Amino acid sequence: MLFSLISAVAWSLFDLARKHLTASVPPLVLSLWLAGCVAPVYFIAWLVYGAHWPQAGYWLPGSVSLVVAAIASFSFIKSLASGSIARLIPVLSLTPVFASLFSWFLLDEIINASQAFSIVIIVVSIFLLQGGWKLLRDPAHAGPGFGLMLLVSVCWGVGAVFDKWALQSAPLSFHGIYQSGGTAVLTYIAYLVLEVRPHKASLFPRFTAPLHLLLMAVAVFAVAVSCQWGAITHIHPGIVETIKRGIGILGAALWGVWLFNEQVSRGQLLLMAVIVCATAWLTLS
Repeated sequence: MLFSLISAVAWSLFDLARKHLTASVPPLVLSLWLAGCVAPVYFIAWLVYGAHWPQAGYWLPGSVSLVVAAIASFSFIKSLASGSIARLIPVLSLTPVFASLFSWFLLDEIINASQAFSIVIIVVSIFLLQGGWKLLRDPAHAGPGFGLMLLVSVCWGVGAVFDKWALQSAPLSFHGIYQSGGTAVLTYIAYLVLEVRPHKASLFPRFTAPLHLLLMAVAVFAVAVSCQWGAITHIHPGIVETIKRGIGILGAALWGVWLFNEQVSRGQLLLMAVIVCATAWLTLS
């Protein structure tokens, strides 16, 4: 459970770093640089811990995880281009639901009634906290990117399940190499197709933000992903995703108040209190 909590905090810090970086670096270029920089970190870790190769059972779930992660990344970037990201973010609160369902379907892992109740409470609270009530009141409010963001949520939930499946047959460090290296390759192909060919962009995109921000983002990203993988090897993926979402939204609210002087209403405070209580109950159940 400790890995899950550390991962959730690290993800909230990474979201903060990504918010700063995307102000000066296009999302596709940022994804390429992050994946390309974190891959050597996992390679070094793999060498240090004995350079153990995966078993034959790794390649199917590992490859599926890589593909769904790529689909999620490109769909998320496409949603950003729709210009309605603030309206679509609440859809991501459904990720724990998909992780729970696919974990039951693919791995035969079932959560108990208390855990299911906590997950539902947290998911609904996050959905409302992020403005999901607007979607319920007026579904057309979501705009054209709703289907893409729903696909992102499904892919992230499914990806967590396939990560757990893959990690049963490979060391975490090798999984990191395969996922980050594969993501870098797929992202670069997407960059060639979407930027170089139609817009005559440079074959090798420059990183235009300060280098220290990139290094910080890579470090936090590596901690977030590694601890998440470490957590799901022992804990139900739906629970890990729920804790990640719950603490993530709380972290985003705290960073917003502290760094950007954002205002929080009484209703939002109530929802955050519900998330804290339900997350605490989930970690103890």
